[in-house]
This record gives sequence, C-alpha cells and structure tokens, in this order.
Amino acid sequence: MTRTAALVVAAGRGARFGAHQPKQYTDLAGQPVLRHTLARFCADPQITAVACVIHPDDRDLYDEAADSLPLLPPVLGGATRQDSVRLGLESLVDYAPDRVLIHDAARPFVSRDLVDRVLLELERSPAVIPVLPLVDTLK
Repeated sequence: MTRTAALVVAAGRGARFGAHQPKQYTDLAGQPVLRHTLARFCADPQITAVACVIHPDDRDLYDEAADSLPLLPPVLGGATRQDSVRLGLESLVDYAPDRVLIHDAARPFVSRDLVDRVLLELERSPAVIPVLPLVDTLK
C-alpha cells in the first residue's frame, strides 16, 4: 500500500486578514477553518496520515481545532513558510511516506477531485503543483 501523508501548514499569523487571531482559527460554519481543512484530509481514504505544522503560540487553538481527529503529533513551525514546510517534512521521516501533499491550512475547500488528480499525477511525476483557473479579478 502506498503511504500518503498530508502536511497541513498552519504556522502563519495571517496579519493581512485583520482578525484578532490567525485566519486558520477563525470560525467558519461553527468550526475553525483549520478543523475543516484537517477533517477533509483525514476523511480521504487515499491519505494514510495527516500532520499539521503550527505556530508555537497557537497550541491551545490547535488542540481545540484538532480535537478527536486522527492526526500525527503537531510540529512547531519556523520563522518562514519555507522553514515550516521543511520542519513538517522532517517530522515525517520516521513515518516514511511514499508521497506527501502539502496544503495551506487556510484553504479548507480543497476538492476530492483535486486531491485525486494530484495523486494520479504523482504516479507519473516526482512533484506536482495544482493550478486552478482564476475566477476573480485581482487588483
């Protein structure tokens, strides 16, 4: 069986979002955004482990958002997103996944179809970056 880990990166501060807490912990339909994201990956039968990289100051918020989900222990992030991803990947060494999906915690609506397409492409390519059409104007 192929071992596929999802690494959800939630160590950012979300300063541009303008809320009193990082956006990944903001309420969305009665639950933190992060919980929606983690639950999505936990429910996918092709994903065998889910880990989350968090900011050191957010442990209580994380524990509440992740309550009862089948997750690997959280990993403390670094000074930059790149550092946080590296630390998350290093935390998976003992798990030894064949594939790792890296996902931003503040993006809870990743579709099963997108995950399926990325996993399918990983059978042919060593790395995949999904690109979705832009539907809104950016200014």
